[in-house]
Amino acid sequence: YTEKERLQFTLDLFTQNELWPIFDDAEVTELYKQIYFEKPKLLAQLQELQTQINELQTVTLLSSDFDYTALLAKYDIKAIDASLIKYYQAVQQWCRELMEKVDYYEEQKASVIKDFNLISLKLSKKYEADTNLTEAENTLLCDRQHFFQKNFSLGMNSVKTKILAVKKQADALEYRIDEIDEGENSLRELAELEQEKRASFAFLAENTAKIIKNALRKIEYFEANHTFVMNAINIWENWTEGYRVFKTTYKEDMKHDCEDDGIEEEIWSAWYQDWQQLRYAIELKMQPVIERGLCGSMPTNKEVKTSVPEQLIHILDEYKKQIDKFYKEERKGIYQKFAFQAGGDLQEKFETESSLYKFVAMLQSELQDIIFNCKNAEDRVWILNWANSLLDIQIDEVLKFVANNDLQKISHTILDEFAALKQKNYDIYLADAKAYSEEKARREKAYNSLIFKMRKDLAK
Repeated sequence: YTEKERLQFTLDLFTQNELWPIFDDAEVTELYKQIYFEKPKLLAQLQELQTQINELQTVTLLSSDFDYTALLAKYDIKAIDASLIKYYQAVQQWCRELMEKVDYYEEQKASVIKDFNLISLKLSKKYEADTNLTEAENTLLCDRQHFFQKNFSLGMNSVKTKILAVKKQADALEYRIDEIDEGENSLRELAELEQEKRASFAFLAENTAKIIKNALRKIEYFEANHTFVMNAINIWENWTEGYRVFKTTYKEDMKHDCEDDGIEEEIWSAWYQDWQQLRYAIELKMQPVIERGLCGSMPTNKEVKTSVPEQLIHILDEYKKQIDKFYKEERKGIYQKFAFQAGGDLQEKFETESSLYKFVAMLQSELQDIIFNCKNAEDRVWILNWANSLLDIQIDEVLKFVANNDLQKISHTILDEFAALKQKNYDIYLADAKAYSEEKARREKAYNSLIFKMRKDLAK
């Protein structure tokens, strides 16, 4: 090896093992220390600082899980809470930083926010009570609109308004201090101002971050479930308008149709009352499905084109259409069939309920397909609990009718058996589609059999 190579080997031996040679010349020893000990440490520190600078200069898009504490780290919270001046300055700075991030987020998500701002316009209109609706019906539609306003309006403008309101209070605090400085009682007035209660800076920062995160969580959900959200809004519009049509046009159509055949108002208005009771019960079922859809997906065993909540709304809408069709096209015919028979009003009622129960049976059959395609047991139970009151509505109606009319001819045994139909607990069959189907068929057969026996008793 050359002398230079031998010297390099020696130098490498020292540097690799972090050894510190002692040269005859102290200045050379100090130079070695600066080059091989201090310089690498300084370069590492500079690299770390450069990384931090790069991170600060990079604008990170907000998200619902953004860590506000990282933004808060550069604030001396203890010093801020100890000084009123530092406090308002920090609040002003904090609000400016949040507003910059929100503005940048809006730029990046402009198309999504534009879509849902259009939704907000639909929902923002104040609900006005309809004189054609009962108080309960107006309350239902008003509460439903409020639910959609709360859950389907993005409210980014609302978020910015809330943040700017906080900054405005900090600005007012600065102005008050300036005003006090101009007066002759500044010491006393400053002391009074200092003693006023106000939120700690850390709590204020956490709360403003929460406001933003809640709004972002909603946007992220809308972005991931755009189709469901747009369909939900259409459902809200169509169902609300449809119910108003039912209370006006459908009612007038029934009135004119019955008057043409000489059917008294007392009779057809009772039919409409029954129709209204069913429609109202169906209307009550729509919003809970949308609420469940907002809580998260309902996984299925077989892939389906539409989500489970949308399938439930669809079969509910079909059930509603069947009820409407029955009252518009069939109800009058049943009345005319028994109008001139002895005890015909009772037979008419039972035949009406039997006809309506067919629609309930169809609804349950369609529900069965949805229930047993759900992967999770809790989703199956939820659907069954959601539908239970509709599945029992015709049984309840018959029992109420018998009780109100004190029909002594019907044996107590038959009535007890009929009431027992409500005690059929389908939830114990939710693990077995075949057993569920068999139980459903048994119940339907029992219902029809007991109705026949009741009608037979009445005919004696």
